[in-house]
Amino acid sequence: MAKNDWDLDDLLDFQFDREVPEKPKKIDNIDDDRKLYEELRKKSKSSNAPAFDVPEPLSKHKWIDEEKEIFEQYDREHAFSRTPSNAPVEEIDEHPHRNIKEIEAIKQASQEAYDRYVSNYTKNKKKRAGRRKVTKFHKILTLVYIISFGVFAASMLLMNVLPFGIGVALFGVLILLSLVILIQIRSRKSQKWGKALATIAAMLLVVFYGVGTVYSLGTLSFLSGSSVKNANAVSDVTKNPFSFTITGIDVDGTIDTEGRSDVNMVVTVNPKTHQILMTSIPRDYEIYMAEFDNSMDKLTHTGFYGVQTTIAAEEQLFDTKINYYVKVNFTTVERFIDAIGGIDVESEYEFNPSKLKEWTVKEGMNHMNGKQALAFARERKAFVTGDNQRIKNQQLVFEALIKKATSSRTMILSYNKVLSSLKNYFEMSFSSRESRKLVKYQLAKDPDWKIFKNTVVGGDGMLPTYSSGGEYAYVMTQDYESIENAKTLINAVLDGQRLQTDENGSVTVVSGE
Repeated sequence: MAKNDWDLDDLLDFQFDREVPEKPKKIDNIDDDRKLYEELRKKSKSSNAPAFDVPEPLSKHKWIDEEKEIFEQYDREHAFSRTPSNAPVEEIDEHPHRNIKEIEAIKQASQEAYDRYVSNYTKNKKKRAGRRKVTKFHKILTLVYIISFGVFAASMLLMNVLPFGIGVALFGVLILLSLVILIQIRSRKSQKWGKALATIAAMLLVVFYGVGTVYSLGTLSFLSGSSVKNANAVSDVTKNPFSFTITGIDVDGTIDTEGRSDVNMVVTVNPKTHQILMTSIPRDYEIYMAEFDNSMDKLTHTGFYGVQTTIAAEEQLFDTKINYYVKVNFTTVERFIDAIGGIDVESEYEFNPSKLKEWTVKEGMNHMNGKQALAFARERKAFVTGDNQRIKNQQLVFEALIKKATSSRTMILSYNKVLSSLKNYFEMSFSSRESRKLVKYQLAKDPDWKIFKNTVVGGDGMLPTYSSGGEYAYVMTQDYESIENAKTLINAVLDGQRLQTDENGSVTVVSGE
């Protein structure tokens, strides 16, 4: 007996939507059907006809296709006992197997039930085929997406430069967008075009998260690598006023190369009043170095002994505390300006810099790249006032740098480029945390900084200097009145008083402040 997944009991369980042809004995329910089934088995075994091999009941819910074998076997074994379809009904009744008519009715009804089942199965199969399966690619993409988003979020929280409101808005949008994308990717009911768009969006965001993570970790690495320990730091650079010095070494190459300090500028910042005062000191100005028995020298020579010697001389000169320093050289300036796309500087004169004779500086506004800005800031021979005009030009360059660097567009588009360009060419005593707080403060408040410029002046003299071994050299001697005025302005900014520039271009304290 052939093994089949469906037996006759299973077939009798079908709900038929048509009436079975009239039978000699009415079958009211499934129990009557089973009795008839048993009778047919007995008659088949006791008759002279070849045995009707009715299969034993089998387990239900297996593949229905094999039930056809029951009827095919039956047709083969009882072919000779069948009555032609055109035979009279009476002849069928007179056949030894008169209940064959009932079996034929059951077979016909079962066949129709089977056909309906196949039809419904085919329809459901098409529906299931319409539901897109979650492919292995989409499973991997989902995992990569979740991991990249998590790493990106962790790096941004670690860097901590986004203001609270901007951070909440950014991550809120990203989380909602991520939910929509992942649902489209993972759902079996998603339309083909929806899943395709979600896949593209997910891949783009994975790239975005990767770039953002690299930027964040690169920033942390740069700030940690360029910062040095500082015992003079203020408690909070976004709330407390502070001063820092910019020392520009007259050499090319990496920042560890020592040289003369040609640019010397004390910058005083008050984050509450949004004021910045730049106090420039001529390179040849007379100073005294405490660590060398208070020996006198030119300020530019302090660069040979390190930035701390320069800071100590400036603190003594202005009787103030300098909290931080930024050390740069020629290469730093060029790289930084090129990284932010150049700067716009307004020149008081038209001239050809001696370091870049093929280029002409126009009177008025000039857009300068790194090399041009450096040549402009270093020039003194083209001016009657010499070093005094050079100091003014250096202040103009620095002011242009501040305006360009603090603009939101520059910070977003050129941020990583600036960091990568300054690696090994920049040193500061701002900690990584303080630098990030300043960036966060700028993004959150976007303050309108008011920048004021002042320069100390002096006389001409020939004096023995420490660095020359006591030999006489040109020194710009100190001017007491100029130094006192610089002290007044620095203290005013630190105390929260407001400054103004009068019609003569001089910086003064606003009366009544």
